[in-house]
Amino acid sequence: MPDSAVSLPESLQQGGGPLVSVIVPTYDDSELLGPALESIAAQTHGNVELIVVDSSDVSWLRELAARVEGFTYLNQKPSGLAAARNRGLDAATGELIAFLDADDRWLPEKLDRQLAAVADGADIVYSNVYLVEDGRKRRQSALSVRNPDSHHVDFLYEGGVPMPTVLARRECFADERFDERLPVAEDRHLWARLFASYRPARVAEPLACYTRRAGSMSSDLELMYETELTVIADLANRVPDVAAHRAVLERKARYKYGKRLLRAGRSSKARRELRRAVAAGEHDPRALALLVLAYAPAGHAQLLELLERFQERRR
Repeated sequence: MPDSAVSLPESLQQGGGPLVSVIVPTYDDSELLGPALESIAAQTHGNVELIVVDSSDVSWLRELAARVEGFTYLNQKPSGLAAARNRGLDAATGELIAFLDADDRWLPEKLDRQLAAVADGADIVYSNVYLVEDGRKRRQSALSVRNPDSHHVDFLYEGGVPMPTVLARRECFADERFDERLPVAEDRHLWARLFASYRPARVAEPLACYTRRAGSMSSDLELMYETELTVIADLANRVPDVAAHRAVLERKARYKYGKRLLRAGRSSKARRELRRAVAAGEHDPRALALLVLAYAPAGHAQLLELLERFQERRR
C-alpha cells in the first residue's frame, strides 16, 4: 500500500486535552494498516501521538511519518509483539497510552469516551467491541467491573478486555511491561498485573472493531493453551490472590482450549479436552453447554456462534 493511499492530516496534534500516545506494531501486515491509521486520525479527540513500530522495513510508512506531525516511525527487527509494544512504550511521551493493531480500527469517539472515564478517576479503561470475523461483524461485551479490588481475578476467569480498546495512564507502565518471553497472551498477562495495582473502568459501548483473523499467532491453538498455563503459573507467583485460584484457572484454560478446537473444526479433540475439563471439576454452565454442542453430528462452528450470541444477550 503506497502512502498516497492512506489519508492522514498534516498534523495529528490539532486539539487540546491530554496527549494520547497510540502504539501500532506491524510485521508483514502493512497492507492492512490504512484503515487503522485513518481511524486514529479521525478521532474526535485531536491530540494524538502515533508510534508505528515496524518490523518489516516498509518504505512508504517511513515516508508518511516524515510528512505528518505527531507520527513517529520506529524500525525494529522482528522480535514479537511484546517487544514491539515495549519499544513503543519507551518512545511514548503522552500522558496516556493506547494500542491498536494493523487489522483493527477505532470508532471516532473512542478516545473521548474513555478520557471521560479517566477524568472520573480510572487508570486503565477498556470498552465493548465489534468482533469482525469472515467479513461479518457482531457486538461483543467486555468484562464489567464488579469490584475494582478483585478485578484482576475476575479478568483471569472471564477475559473480555479487547486489546484495541485499552487506554491507560502512562504511569501504569513505569514498572510493568509486556513480557517478551511470551509468544502470545502477552496482553492478558500485563492487563492482569495492571488491574491488580490500578483502578479499572469499562465503557459499555463498542468503541473499536477487533478482527479475528486466521493465520495469526493466536490461531495456533496448542501454543495458546500452553502459554495460558504459563501465564497462570507466573501470575500465581507474582500477583496477590491469584495462587488460590490456580487450579480452577487451569481448568478454565482447558475449557477455552476445547472451545477454540471446536471453532477450528477439530471436534474429536475438542470433545476430549472438554470432557477432561468437566471431569476435573469444571461445572461452569457454559462448559457443559459446549460439551453437549461438541457431540452434535455437524455444524459445530455455526452452533458455537449461536451459543455465543445467546450468552451475549444474557449478559
